[in-house]
Amino acid sequence: MAEELFEFSSGDTPEEVQTLLTNSEIDPDVLSNSTTMITTTILNSATTTMATVLGYEMNPFRIGLLALKCILIILLITLSCTIRRDFLKFFVLFITIPLFIESGFDIFTEIHASTAIFGTQKFDWEYLNVQAEANETVTDWQKHAVQSYGEILQKYTTYQLYTADQLFAIVSYVAGDFIFWSLLTSTSTAFFYAHKAVVRPEQITYDPIGKAFLKVQALPVLFTAIDTLLSLFEVPQWIYLSALFVVRLTACTMAFIIFTQIFASLFLFCRRKDEVTKASPYEHVRNSKLRLLLFVFFVLLIHLLTAPYIIWSGLTLASDVGHLLGFEWYLPMHLASELFPLHLTFFLLRPFAFLILALLLLNPYRRRLIKFFCPCCRRN
Repeated sequence: MAEELFEFSSGDTPEEVQTLLTNSEIDPDVLSNSTTMITTTILNSATTTMATVLGYEMNPFRIGLLALKCILIILLITLSCTIRRDFLKFFVLFITIPLFIESGFDIFTEIHASTAIFGTQKFDWEYLNVQAEANETVTDWQKHAVQSYGEILQKYTTYQLYTADQLFAIVSYVAGDFIFWSLLTSTSTAFFYAHKAVVRPEQITYDPIGKAFLKVQALPVLFTAIDTLLSLFEVPQWIYLSALFVVRLTACTMAFIIFTQIFASLFLFCRRKDEVTKASPYEHVRNSKLRLLLFVFFVLLIHLLTAPYIIWSGLTLASDVGHLLGFEWYLPMHLASELFPLHLTFFLLRPFAFLILALLLLNPYRRRLIKFFCPCCRRN
């Protein structure tokens, strides 16, 4: 560790120190791109200011997981190009495209972190339990979502860039929140077509499937914008609560719709297929029941990561309504306070869960994955 001590009179700042503290890049002649830490102590008659600059150190876990995500995205897009018109293809593509953009930004962040002056911190696997602000309620978590997500990113990537420059935390939060809402809303649309393939197989072939999934994306755009704006700007409390009420109510409603669609799927499994359906040239009609069964498993597994936000929304909604109507009932609000940070942490896990589960459980991708990597397992 190298340490330099500068003493100067109040109001004067050495030119070398000012340059070191204001530059966004590390001069290779001054700092080596390693784990070297330079501590500059500035003394004056009143205070002592510590400015610590940590050298960049590559996080192998971050690099490895980012490479894995890029490989899975490329594989999923490649397999999508081999699939004919299919509602599961559109379902996957409308989630994969935002993941592709997010991965591109992650690569840019990785490059910028290696050249910026913000530095890194020590990596560990311990779960980061983000604490709420003082004098804040459980409902106020959304006000600090971007800041909290920046702390989570700094924890697991080790890059202080996410807290030193809020822009990186904002973009990462927008991407993660959009993928969350897109998956939640698109699931219901995919269920609609999965049921229709069993009940009305002669109609699904001519439906404008792509346009239906495109229209649904308006909801993720809207709710992501609301979440981000509520987190970045201070608004009157009544506006904040009103907007958050709509967002939470929509999330709970979508969760209820998905639950009812899963329940309805149990009855469709008992429906007999006629000879025309069995002989259909379209795979999504011919194997509609198997595809529906695998899609149910996919939804149950992927939306385990959605549960923290749904529970937080339900508990805070019940608390707000009870407070408004003057009811006094016990609700585990301490649990809700821990679930929102967990929801933000799952932003990091959701892409991997979606990509892996899509390849293993969504029937058109599962079949083509087997054909691609195991020619001996191909079916005639």
